[in-house]
Amino acid sequence: MSKEVRVRIAPSPTGDPHVGTAYIALFNLAFARHNNGKFLLRIEDTDQTRSTKESEQQIFDSLKWLGLNYDEGPDVGGEFGPYRQSERFELYSRYAKELVDKGMAYYCFCTPERLENLRERQKAMGKAPGYDGHCRSLSKEEIETRLANGEKYVIRLKMPYEGDTIVKDVLRGEVKFENNKIDDQVLLKSDGFPTYHLANVVDDHLMGITHVIRAEEWIASTPKHIQLYKAFGWEEPVWVHMPLLRNQDKTKISKRKNPVSLNYYKEEGYLKEAILNFLGLMGYSIGNNKEIFTFDEMVESFDFDKISLGGPVFDLVKLGWVNNQHMKLKNLDELVELAKPYFEEIGYINKELTDKEYKALRRVIEILRDGATTLKELATKSKIYYEDNFELPVVTEEMNRKERKSVERVLKALEDEVGKKAINLFVEKIKMESENISEDRAKEILNEIMEELGEGPGKVLMPLRAILTGEGRGPELYGIIAVIGKERTLKRVENTIKKI
Repeated sequence: MSKEVRVRIAPSPTGDPHVGTAYIALFNLAFARHNNGKFLLRIEDTDQTRSTKESEQQIFDSLKWLGLNYDEGPDVGGEFGPYRQSERFELYSRYAKELVDKGMAYYCFCTPERLENLRERQKAMGKAPGYDGHCRSLSKEEIETRLANGEKYVIRLKMPYEGDTIVKDVLRGEVKFENNKIDDQVLLKSDGFPTYHLANVVDDHLMGITHVIRAEEWIASTPKHIQLYKAFGWEEPVWVHMPLLRNQDKTKISKRKNPVSLNYYKEEGYLKEAILNFLGLMGYSIGNNKEIFTFDEMVESFDFDKISLGGPVFDLVKLGWVNNQHMKLKNLDELVELAKPYFEEIGYINKELTDKEYKALRRVIEILRDGATTLKELATKSKIYYEDNFELPVVTEEMNRKERKSVERVLKALEDEVGKKAINLFVEKIKMESENISEDRAKEILNEIMEELGEGPGKVLMPLRAILTGEGRGPELYGIIAVIGKERTLKRVENTIKKI
């Protein structure tokens, strides 16, 4: 590529940062980095009624949290700024009027009432709604008179009536649109604000954007953008329209069926590496059936030929699996630091930990990370290590057969004669130990009990697990004993016996 690659994302600051923004940002950044290009963030805040500074800040924060670092943007600067559309308004008015002077756009004085009546007539006739070109042929004198009288106007693009506009898309080939089916799009609104179409094209040109990589929902708007480039006499960028993220039922991803806020995924404890990996799997194949990869690996192998146009399904179960894989790959001490706030939030640990408390937390996370899907789940699944005074399970009518059998097994184990002997022998042996019981020693104690009673794990470990955790299954019992120590182990037995 002869020119420096320059790509951008241009989200609107109207609500929580969207997972779709991260998805498109990822592919823009990967392409830019693969080609030693630049990645820009532009804030499209022309909708002043819905745009907020809070939402804008969340966009900055979420992109930086994910490591989707932009080279230019409102908060980092750059030589092509300003990077907020609200700070570029004078440009849009100037360029819109330049098109009028060139005969490529025109003033439209149609009132909202006329436009509403037009829509109603078109609807009644079964026609697609669109502007009818009423003001397209006004004389210069009439226009000047109406402007002098202070009549409100918009500026519309003068679309050609004949021929086709062809979108040359990297992923889709040539997509043809009939010009006579595209109405004259408003470029500048009556309040002087630009529409998305004008602002988008002007900014992309002035910021030197070489490739527009965006969601496929914008394909229908691209002919208007191409005509704008032609009207200005500018070179159009390379178009790449990415497949939309889909719900399980193949509909466009929406908050009604899936969490779409990046804030949600951060708060739930998904790792940033996992989110990027998961989004990288959306319609993309890195090769060799590899599903777990880093951002750097994606950059190194990046190629648009690896993108599939089938609607990628945003599957939370798959995301959980990907996150689990990255938790297992992560350095354990780093994982502990990331998980600590979730343990603090539910009161299992204090902000400042003693060396003993840290080691216990580290071991708990080491044990649980194989089966947990998020950092938050690491904390919620650690209940058996931190809650000594638990309630024994009870059978309820709402339980299904599997749940009922599980509870019945726990209760039966506590009433079984072998179980009672195992518990008594266990208490005797634990009392003889020091406070810090190693996992190896705890395993030895459990094996000694089985050997002395002449019984297998089912008869011995089930009642011990029940009396120590109130549950019928879970992590290895010797690990639990080692983490909670002698004093808490005996206290749990005492508390549970009182409840039997």
